[in-house]
Amino acid sequence: MRRAVLLGAVVSMVAMATLAAAAARDCYSNADLEAELAIQFQAKLMVLSDVCRDTTYGLFTQRNKDAIIKYQKQLIDHFRRQGKGRADVEFENYMTHLANEEALASGQRTMAENCQTSALIPLANSFLTSSDMRAYFASQATANRAQYVACKE
Repeated sequence: MRRAVLLGAVVSMVAMATLAAAAARDCYSNADLEAELAIQFQAKLMVLSDVCRDTTYGLFTQRNKDAIIKYQKQLIDHFRRQGKGRADVEFENYMTHLANEEALASGQRTMAENCQTSALIPLANSFLTSSDMRAYFASQATANRAQYVACKE
């Protein structure tokens, strides 16, 4: 009986340690969250610009190249800390997944809904510099913080 109780306690401690390690890997620092939201925006804008045959995405990436590269590196680092084997490949797969999801969603909307009523293109055009983009996504990260597990920093 004592052995069963001891074994149960050990199994319970291992399970708690495993859950704690998983929670630590699945957490987002403020920088991770900012990058996550920016990359989601980038993927949506890429699809929207393609669907609407608009040049906004190309101009957006030219103007904000430095911020985009910073966000990509941050998200790759996030995937690395999550224990992903090839974080760079994981990032590419994630970008593809986001773009595919947005393409499917845009297929469910009319051209007018996609192109005339979307707030993405005017928002992208408001990011005249990388600083503008970083300020916006920093504020969005703060506003959306409760939806993500925070890392203990």
